[in-house]
Amino acid sequence: MLINVAGLLKSTSGRSQFERVAGKFQVDWADTKCNVSGTVLMIKTDDGVWASGDFTAWIPLQCGKCLENFACELNLDVEEEYFPSVDLISGKSVEVDYAEGSFRIGEDNILDLTQAVREYSMLLTPIGPKCVKECRGICSQCGQNLNELTCDCNRNERDPRWGPLIDLLEPERENRGN
Repeated sequence: MLINVAGLLKSTSGRSQFERVAGKFQVDWADTKCNVSGTVLMIKTDDGVWASGDFTAWIPLQCGKCLENFACELNLDVEEEYFPSVDLISGKSVEVDYAEGSFRIGEDNILDLTQAVREYSMLLTPIGPKCVKECRGICSQCGQNLNELTCDCNRNERDPRWGPLIDLLEPERENRGN
C-alpha cells in the first residue's frame, strides 16, 4: 500500500489525489497476512498530506464460541495526516515537532498506508469474535461443534457446583409460574 506523493507534495495546499489500493499486512496474533483493499483520497495540507481512506480488511480470527478459524471482515475509515521526512526542493531533512506516533512520508516520497491500516484494524477487531451471528458453539460435555452436528449429551443435567445458586432462583421461577 505504497503511494508516490512527490507530485502532491510539490503542489499547493488543497490539491488532491485519489488512489485505489490493495495489499497485505501482518498482525501479531496471526501466522498469515491479512488482505486489505479500498480507496484513499489524499489532500495536500500546509504541513504534509491528509489521507482519508475507506478500506475493507479481512483479519484471521478464532471464533469465541466454536473455536473455528475464520476471516473477519472489518470496514476501516482511516483519517491520518502524513508528514514529509525530506523537503522536496532543498533535499534537507524536515524536523517535525508533532506528537509522537505521527505518520511520516519516506525520504523517497512514498506514503505507506500499511501501519495506519494495521493500527485501525487492531482497534476494530472484536474481543469476542463469532464466525457467524447464530454460532451455536461447542458442547460443554463432549466438545462437538454444534454448528456441524448435534450431540446426544444431556446438557440439562444440573451441575452440583452451581446448586446453591440455582436454589436461590427456584422461588423466583415458581412465582413467575403462578
